[in-house]
Amino acid sequence: MSLPPKIYIRFVCFQTVGRQRTRLGLFKAIDEAVESEHAESWAIAEARQQCGWFNANLAIPKQFSTGGHRGFGQPGLSWFKPSAAEHIQRMHALKVALEACGVHVEVLTTRDPGLIVWQDEHQVVAEPRGRTF
Repeated sequence: MSLPPKIYIRFVCFQTVGRQRTRLGLFKAIDEAVESEHAESWAIAEARQQCGWFNANLAIPKQFSTGGHRGFGQPGLSWFKPSAAEHIQRMHALKVALEACGVHVEVLTTRDPGLIVWQDEHQVVAEPRGRTF
């Protein structure tokens, strides 16, 4: 019996980060969302609550690149591991809150996030090998 392939998951907004080809992650979008004139009070409260939970329950990656040219100039991107069920569930709740504030969120999945440069129990950081996510 073969094991199912690992599917990594990433939540992003359509706004790009500076001159990089990567899109804005949800944690970076929270401040923008709560300042939006479209933000509803329940959505702001939910976004802040989820952000607080992640601050307490998700490590900040210690490394975002190998320091070489393997990432084609792009820093590594954070992806949730398939086993991070509660984290993924809470990201979906954050997605709902941000979308109520007018921030569109897309859920990306991949079997190959790229060259993994850091990981913990819940997430990996991988250089995307020149691909755009």
